[in-house]
Amino acid sequence: MSLEANYEQTGISVKSDLRYDLVCDYLKASPSYEAVIRKLAKQKSPYPLPKDFKAVAQVVSDFGPIYKMREADWWGKIGMRLYGISAPLPKVNVVGVLDSTKKQLTNKWVGVNSVVAELPLNLTLPQALKQLRKQLEGYGFSATLPKQVAPLYQLSNSKLRIDTLQNGLTALRLYKKDVPLWKIGNHLRLIPAQSFIESEANDILEADLADRKELLSIAASRLIRCAALVAENAARGRFPSNKGFSEAITTPYKRKAGRPTGTKKIK
Repeated sequence: MSLEANYEQTGISVKSDLRYDLVCDYLKASPSYEAVIRKLAKQKSPYPLPKDFKAVAQVVSDFGPIYKMREADWWGKIGMRLYGISAPLPKVNVVGVLDSTKKQLTNKWVGVNSVVAELPLNLTLPQALKQLRKQLEGYGFSATLPKQVAPLYQLSNSKLRIDTLQNGLTALRLYKKDVPLWKIGNHLRLIPAQSFIESEANDILEADLADRKELLSIAASRLIRCAALVAENAARGRFPSNKGFSEAITTPYKRKAGRPTGTKKIK
């Protein structure tokens, strides 16, 4: 589900993005987030408190009761206000065309200061853009988004693909259920050429099967490490990011990858 917010309907603007749908799920997967939320509720936690307790506590406060609300309700009441702005999304807009049949246009101010320009259609596009650019240099365009326009939280400029983020969540959930790493890798088909139908495993040579399981185990371990860091970064308001940092609590997601016990490589 791609979450967004329309200014005309809600008074908040958020550009549609599939990643918003994963924010709360990654927060719930974070040991730091769970440790802090349990500490604030005076409950015992299986995880230690993070060294940057205050930073995580701020995210817990800002994001509200994510465990007690349906995702759609959370987005409508809390999420869009964290990631949105109380103004239309700044974008260049063509108001219309003046010609012999329409000699007047009306344009209203909607919360963002704008320049209204006139571009004669009897110029070539390069000529019009050259003149426009020269005239616009005299106006106060921002080098960055001003504070009143910038949202409280923003999606990170990350190269992580949406399918990697989705698979990462599934991998973390299966890991918590003690599913073997190779099974996680096989279930997600992390290496299609090595994946197989488990009910047909008896038809694969034992040594070949062990090799496949080892490769799938390694792939799953890498994905889980990536997803664990995404969860820990999310607990600090950085999403999506798999950048490592010293305060991250990732030990609950560390399980050694390798070949199934009792198998040997083919020499």
